[in-house]
Amino acid sequence: MGILGIGVDILHMPRLKQVISRRPDRFLTRILTKAELADLEKLKTELDGEIDHDRAIRFVGARWALKEATYKALTPRLKLTWQDVTVYKDQGKPCLDIPEKEKFGIGTAHCSVSHDGEYLVAQVLFETPESPKTS
Repeated sequence: MGILGIGVDILHMPRLKQVISRRPDRFLTRILTKAELADLEKLKTELDGEIDHDRAIRFVGARWALKEATYKALTPRLKLTWQDVTVYKDQGKPCLDIPEKEKFGIGTAHCSVSHDGEYLVAQVLFETPESPKTS
């Protein structure tokens, strides 16, 4: 297995808040897949049905930055759209779902997100697929 691509993205969270405030529904349905929108809905608190806005902004920011990093890691080999990549968590760790990734020569994906204050950074590393073992 070798490295297919590495992508990094940094996001200034106040910029994201500004972008979302203009047309929230349009932006969210453009950037997030149906599965991600469903996960965003789960962020509503049980007490009053309102979304914790800071947590929701980090949720959207992480997905946007991971998708940007994915695009950077795979270009020019493959140009994906926002809807081609779904970000989800597995045991607290961010993961990527890219349908038919093997068909495009994409092996394992590793990703990480970190945020501090007004900034969020995402990194993605794609490996080439493992070669079948011959006997």
